[in-house]
Amino acid sequence: MGDWGEGKPAQKSVANALANYAQSQQLLFTGMLLAGDNFYVKLPGGADDPLWQTLFEKMYDPIRLPMPFYVSLGNHDYDGRKDIIELRYAVLHPDSRWKFPARHYRVDLPADHPMVTLIMLDSNKQVLNDLDWADQRRWLDAELARPRATSWVICCAHHPLFSNGVAGNNGVLQKDWGTLFKKYHVDFYLCGHEHNLQHLEIANWPISFVMCGGGGAHASPMLHDNLGPFSRTVYGFAHFTFTREKAVVAFIGTDDKPLHVFQRTKPGVVTTLMTTPSDTPVDKPLELIQGLYERIHGPATQPATVPTSQP
Repeated sequence: MGDWGEGKPAQKSVANALANYAQSQQLLFTGMLLAGDNFYVKLPGGADDPLWQTLFEKMYDPIRLPMPFYVSLGNHDYDGRKDIIELRYAVLHPDSRWKFPARHYRVDLPADHPMVTLIMLDSNKQVLNDLDWADQRRWLDAELARPRATSWVICCAHHPLFSNGVAGNNGVLQKDWGTLFKKYHVDFYLCGHEHNLQHLEIANWPISFVMCGGGGAHASPMLHDNLGPFSRTVYGFAHFTFTREKAVVAFIGTDDKPLHVFQRTKPGVVTTLMTTPSDTPVDKPLELIQGLYERIHGPATQPATVPTSQP
């Protein structure tokens, strides 16, 4: 999930749903992937601020959700240098479920018999200098090129490459990362930023795009519905289940019920197993899109690129 640390009732609803879902399914998750915007509030006490307990440690039931939480940074995590605080917290609290060794890193899961390679990235190009951005891309290229025994690859960061929402499509990420995702046959790109849930399959892009920004922050609407098969402004999270031959992804709402479920085979065949209706786009004039984006996500470095046709 992404876009969660706002401290409002919606965050608690998602946290409860996540714990209830794990308990009802009798699941022990291998890990939780955090797609950024981990804290919208200030952390004046730094790595010792009491909000760490309120918004993370106690918010996500440590009994029913004991798995490690793997962290990526969102744009709001750079407000007030919270990026430094979040990295510092992982160092000072190695026994915490909060796992954040670097701004970009690789984890193979599960540790004993790895099946999934997880690549955690920092998509905040607007705050990274050109050298750091280029270094990360070189690192990503090298990591994806490495021989691996795992069957699946997930890349996770905050910003979407494609979206039906107010952020729109991101041509920079499509060019800088998307070419590598295609070259090395990445299976899934997981992100947030849009405060909703989307599953997008894009023509000529052999990657399943999973957006799970429904972690509890203020909701953002859909401006288009031309990308699919699923996009809804609703709170919830995504659950990935893997075997060597196939992966099943279920979007789960705050009532612990599935909203959309799809299967992807290792050759890349995607099948929708169940779904609910996608949202009708909000009727907004194009000239208002930038203002809407900034009210929800903060100032943008450039206007959102809004999809108008299937890429």
